[in-house]
Amino acid sequence: MKHQEIGRNHPEVEKIFQQQAHEISVKVDRAFAFLMLIQWVTCILLGATLTPVTWIGQFSGSLENGLVGLVFGGLFALPPIYCAWVLPGQKITRYIIAVAQMCFSILLIYLTGGRIETHFHVFVSLAALAFYKDISVLWIASFIVVVDHAVRGFLLPMSVYGESAGVEWRWLEHAAWVVFEDVVLALGVQKIRDEHREMAYSKYQLMQAREEALRLSSLKSNFLSNMSHEIRTPLNSILGFSDILRDTKLDDEQVEYVGTIHRCSDTLLHLINDILDISKIENGLLQIDRHRFDLKELHQDIHKMFSVKCIEKGLELELEMDEGIPTHALGDSHRLRQVLMNLVSNAVKFTDRGKIRIEIKKDPGARTYYWYVRDTGKGIHYDNIKKLFRSFYQEDPSISRKYGGSGLGLMISKNLVELMGGQISVDSKLGEGTTFSFSLPLEEA
Repeated sequence: MKHQEIGRNHPEVEKIFQQQAHEISVKVDRAFAFLMLIQWVTCILLGATLTPVTWIGQFSGSLENGLVGLVFGGLFALPPIYCAWVLPGQKITRYIIAVAQMCFSILLIYLTGGRIETHFHVFVSLAALAFYKDISVLWIASFIVVVDHAVRGFLLPMSVYGESAGVEWRWLEHAAWVVFEDVVLALGVQKIRDEHREMAYSKYQLMQAREEALRLSSLKSNFLSNMSHEIRTPLNSILGFSDILRDTKLDDEQVEYVGTIHRCSDTLLHLINDILDISKIENGLLQIDRHRFDLKELHQDIHKMFSVKCIEKGLELELEMDEGIPTHALGDSHRLRQVLMNLVSNAVKFTDRGKIRIEIKKDPGARTYYWYVRDTGKGIHYDNIKKLFRSFYQEDPSISRKYGGSGLGLMISKNLVELMGGQISVDSKLGEGTTFSFSLPLEEA
């Protein structure tokens, strides 16, 4: 509890609270600026139409009272309007608006000949001023109206109450009702301010939690990056020596063992490379290298790379490129190759019969290219499609055991495509197959 109290009094919490209060004040300032214009026009209309039929009409007509509404309404309206647009959210603006709003109440009571109904404008004004969540504004406004009632109640009671007899001390009754409303509004304002302070404290806690999460994420990414580099060095040596060992005189059993070492090491190396890419992506360090490359040769390499595996599984591997596809383009061939390898590898992995089809199309009216990797595999359940691009996600826990893989490939592919300015999507039907598609902007070179 003591720790929470200290947290609520933290300078950052106070800063957030004041910022919230400022934003509220700016909105209320602008609302009152429009209200001032409306009240100004209302005073002119009342002065020209209603005031002459009250007791004031004995001394002045429509023109004179219309001018009273025009002149005094302008004096009351223009300063707060100016402050609301030039000094929004400032304390001086709130005070000027409070004074002007109560002056409008005084003017309206006068223009209506002291009608009791117009006195409700005072209470409505106080309620509106309470939106500032500033109790001092209420007291300033109340002081203005109480002093006005006291002074005019003695000097010219007709302008306040519409009658002159027996009203000398009536201002006390009005003052009591005003103070009563102030007390009620002040309690409500204080309650809301306490809630806003709690909101500020909650926001501060969220900010602290986010900063801590980012710090831990950075530590994790740095750790993964450093460890991956440390592991990759001896792993490359294992791969190299296993290649050398495979070229020496070995019996069949030894050849099998060396092959197992090489395959396991290669799988581990791919996993480490994926972890390095994830680390770079999370830290914003992964860069896209635009250069000129042979677009057709890249896809032919992908086709050759997976042809052997497809033949082993009895699958067809088709490659179709639009005739309008240029030979050379500007882009990051390494990252494009990485995305295609991930998608085609998944297609081959999860397809047991049928075919894999790689299609490349170009939008004739733009520099956008579209890739489609279609398979006739087992498909993906609709509920799992949106989860595919998450880190370490695999649709079925048995997939890793049966097919291998870390579940990072699609997440990396999505980030790479988006970093290159494109989008990736997937469409699948259970038992019929899956189509991964992505688009990229490429310039012809």
